[in-house]
Amino acid sequence: MQLPDLAITPKKLFDFLYGTTKSWILITAVEFKIFNLTVEKKTAREIAVSLQTHEANTRLFLDALCAVDLLEKENGTYRNTELSNTFLMEEKECYLGDFLLLAEQWNFQTRKEMGDALKNGPVPQSEKLDDVEKMFAPHVKTMRNAARSGVAQMVSREIGKLPEFTGMKKMLELGGAHGMDSIAITGKHPSLKSVVFDKPAVVEVTREIIAEYNMEGRVSVIGGDYATDPIGSEYDLIYAKATLSFFKDNFQPLFAKIYAALKPGGIFVSIHDGLTDECTKPEDMVVSWLPTGLACRDLSLERDSIPDAMLHVGFTTVKITPLPFAMGDSMDMCIGKK
Repeated sequence: MQLPDLAITPKKLFDFLYGTTKSWILITAVEFKIFNLTVEKKTAREIAVSLQTHEANTRLFLDALCAVDLLEKENGTYRNTELSNTFLMEEKECYLGDFLLLAEQWNFQTRKEMGDALKNGPVPQSEKLDDVEKMFAPHVKTMRNAARSGVAQMVSREIGKLPEFTGMKKMLELGGAHGMDSIAITGKHPSLKSVVFDKPAVVEVTREIIAEYNMEGRVSVIGGDYATDPIGSEYDLIYAKATLSFFKDNFQPLFAKIYAALKPGGIFVSIHDGLTDECTKPEDMVVSWLPTGLACRDLSLERDSIPDAMLHVGFTTVKITPLPFAMGDSMDMCIGKK
């Protein structure tokens, strides 16, 4: 009997296996607030004393953080890398620890939970995703930190490249939550005024964030349900990011409302995930949506779904541009003109 002659290795399978451990390393370090302690060099003993943890296991855990490039080690001391210093230290503008903890809640906590969802289907919708306002309102400032960790800056740059941008006067952001995108876009224009439309409890927090940036005179809010309530009219730009998937089964009435609210020549920009290859790619996007899809409701979108709906309600041109996002490959920026 001869050994098999293989043209492939099983490395990717073991990468999958250890991926869970890497995730738990990150989340555990955030929960223990380790990166607050390692701004300056510290020994494992000093860190264990501060955390009141087991010294030998603390050293092993800190070494693992070094292995995944969240700490660096020199002469037995540990300190933050640029990545952890920027995004994992509390009090920093771009602190993502709370956002990572929030996102982790939507993952399956055990392998059995995934198996149960696969076998039995989603839990009743009354138990999950039943109240978007209640679900998001407490976390608006947490999402703000994620937005200003590069996303709002990138979005404002891309919107600023539109040929029509310099002539715009009035913008509406649908489901804007923290309002950081509107704040960033408005800040790039000398006279543009923006409205952030979201649930009433959400926009109460949005007002506070707008005030933090001294933009009260140029960015305002409307509280309501943009699918059913009036959204205003005569907009030069209507913008939505990662919010339209809640209406994926009935785009037409919403998109017709958006079309009607734009001035002639106005622009509608949607930034959203776009699945390809019969909903099997991009990998990060498919994997990130899986827990929500299995346990609650499939909110993923195929690449052509929003562009097709835009064309159907009358947008004359629709352009799609991929944008890189830290949270899973890229998303599509879909630009439609009235």
